[in-house]
Amino acid sequence: MSTAAAPEYAADARADPILRLEGVRKSFGDNLVLDGIDLEVPTGEVLVVIGPSGSGKSTLLRCVNLLEPIQAGRIFFEGEEITQGSVDVSAVRQRIGIVFQQFNLFPHLTVIDNLTLAARRIRKLPRADAELRARELLDVVGLPEKAGQHPHQLSGGQQQRVAIARALMMSPKVVLFDEVTSALDPELVGEVLVVMRDLARGSGTTMLVVTHEMHFARDVGDRVVFMDGGKIVEQGRPADVLDNPREERTRRFLRRSLELTGSLDELTITEAEGGEE
Repeated sequence: MSTAAAPEYAADARADPILRLEGVRKSFGDNLVLDGIDLEVPTGEVLVVIGPSGSGKSTLLRCVNLLEPIQAGRIFFEGEEITQGSVDVSAVRQRIGIVFQQFNLFPHLTVIDNLTLAARRIRKLPRADAELRARELLDVVGLPEKAGQHPHQLSGGQQQRVAIARALMMSPKVVLFDEVTSALDPELVGEVLVVMRDLARGSGTTMLVVTHEMHFARDVGDRVVFMDGGKIVEQGRPADVLDNPREERTRRFLRRSLELTGSLDELTITEAEGGEE
């Protein structure tokens, strides 16, 4: 099986990579989770990462956000190496936002306070300015009326949309999405995917999305990366990887994914949009 990551597809040569990974290796004890990852992400690209559980997808995002240290290799963000010891980790995380599977909202704070807390404490943004920005983002995720509510008053899909708005509060250059729909009931998945799709199409934000939602990968992604065993097995345009994969390991994964999900994921975004109308 080939593990080369740069086949016929090439990132837009006109765009300098906002992220670049060189030979990144990460282990947990004797378990090698990332095995020499080389990857470039141009500014504005929506990169969708797919693969079986345990393939290293989530760890890849956590290393980019500096939540996990790497054992070897280098990660560059906007031309600066961020895996060197002298880097300001807090400053990096303000520019690389991340949204997790679990919403991680503060239960004792209202929605608007969840959104504004970091901006007020870290960026010292005045409350009025922070709340203005928060309300703009709540409009973006379709929840302007929820500003004064607490997380327990929201559905899972609404909480995840608030978490996305919170990640955008710091105006990051890159947003990482780590299986953000996996903890949701199936009927709530679509509303979150619609927000992510609109964000990708409307803002030009660079996005790295780990997901099992193949329809989202096809409809929204600029490039799909398939990982297995801590390596990038295959990458390319969504139609190429999903419809005509070159590697047998990719084909097996996609067959298994189709068996598990059937056509449900193909209806997710469309149904959510229909429900909003």
